[in-house]
Amino acid sequence: MRYTLKQLRYVEAAARLRSITAAASEHNISPSSIAAAIDAIEAEVARPIFSRHPSKGVMATRFGRDFLKNVQELLQSHVQFENTLPGIGDKIEGSIRMGCFTPIAPIILPLILKIVAEAHPTLSVQITEGDAEYIEELLGREQIDLALTYSVDVADRFHFKGLFHAPPHITLSADHPLAARASLTLEELADEPLILLNLDRTRTYMMGLFEKRGLTPNVLYSSRSSEMVRSLVAAGFGYGIFNVKPRTKQTYTMGDLVRIPLSSHHVEPEFGIIHHDKARLTRLSQAVIDACDHLKTEGAFREFVVQPVDG
Repeated sequence: MRYTLKQLRYVEAAARLRSITAAASEHNISPSSIAAAIDAIEAEVARPIFSRHPSKGVMATRFGRDFLKNVQELLQSHVQFENTLPGIGDKIEGSIRMGCFTPIAPIILPLILKIVAEAHPTLSVQITEGDAEYIEELLGREQIDLALTYSVDVADRFHFKGLFHAPPHITLSADHPLAARASLTLEELADEPLILLNLDRTRTYMMGLFEKRGLTPNVLYSSRSSEMVRSLVAAGFGYGIFNVKPRTKQTYTMGDLVRIPLSSHHVEPEFGIIHHDKARLTRLSQAVIDACDHLKTEGAFREFVVQPVDG
């Protein structure tokens, strides 16, 4: 068989992303180069690996699925082989597929990736966002390599490496009557309109905070977007509950918001990195984990939380 590891990487990316254009973007080359690699390998094996649909991208054929499974095993073995070689040292090239729980993705992930990029500037990162269940589903199907999420209900088949605990805090519009308070309780807020971040596990967690105190929140608005929740809070539609906050002050189209700690302790989810417990970490994955360890040691993650007030 006459095809190169580079061609196999191009074909693997096209299969994983189901798109020649997306594969080209991941490898920073032209779509024609991806297409040429597919054509060359299909000619070599004398069978189609993909069926191509102009509106739906590429889909692996029955033969292609078997072929690509072998390709993935070969590429993984090659990475493991390179990891054992002396002398290649700190040079890391290639791409990594990162998943991230949507609400924390724009807040925390750039800081982690900045550390990685400074050490390994040619490393390419493909980011997929979603709720916790979706991220774990992708990880279970080996469609991503690592994920940044929280520890609540993480399946046993995943290895979780904790980075920081994030207690809940309250967000209010700057002109809300309670905005000047040093701390608040859920009892004081139960009758106020709550703007709920309506992701499955997040919703369960938020409702649980009230249920444990025998309270029922007054949910008037809900959204699956944390930015929409923050914007509605800033505009004065109600209060929100969050576990992480941006490092810098945000601006909104209408109004402004303040963050107030709770005056008692509640369940604090732990955020961290997860990967499949059967996966052998590549040097690329380890580079991301090392960056997280560095930030944890430096105490950088403390900037993303609001600590509760004893009371």
